[in-house]
Amino acid sequence: MNAYSEIYLDEAQNWLGEFFETATYVLETNLEEAWFNFFMSHHSLMLASGDPFTICGKSGSEVALELCGKKVNKLPFIYDRTPEYWLGYVLAYYQWYKNISFSYIANHIDINIIFSLYKKYHEIDITHLCNELDRLYKLNQKETNLKKYRKYCGLSQKQLSLLTSIPLRTIQQYEQRQKNINKAQANYVVSLAQALKVSVKDLLE
Repeated sequence: MNAYSEIYLDEAQNWLGEFFETATYVLETNLEEAWFNFFMSHHSLMLASGDPFTICGKSGSEVALELCGKKVNKLPFIYDRTPEYWLGYVLAYYQWYKNISFSYIANHIDINIIFSLYKKYHEIDITHLCNELDRLYKLNQKETNLKKYRKYCGLSQKQLSLLTSIPLRTIQQYEQRQKNINKAQANYVVSLAQALKVSVKDLLE
């Protein structure tokens, strides 16, 4: 399920595109600083839920001026969309597509790496970029709860398989996130939880 109704998506993308374009291209704020200021603000929470007030109440440029603490008499007119605009545009799409917070994205994918993808991905279907961000996201995820508790109990994957009668390959797939443990058979999750002496909730991602 996406983060909010698709009718707000285009506005959200333009809004965040304007924010990054103004903050970094116009105000020359460091990219990491602009990104941090945004995802730590209440604006990111409201935009992540598709809140129309955020999208329509203040423009992305106005929020950039507010969060970056700089004053200019007049913003220059930008004739062509910049790579900075593209960055905000795709971030808004990815947040909507995955239904996760902006801070969650920030904790898993380096903003400079996303920005570096502009040349390769800015002229092709955005779903290709989403696939690449998914790949980067998985690379940077911490180990699964299942793996953490298994190691804590001093069990190998094979030992856990023998204890629970769950195929070894299935346990490996859960730990490598090739299979989603949140969608596992109920009896599998219960067996794993009992073997590791934790609650079912502890094993879910």
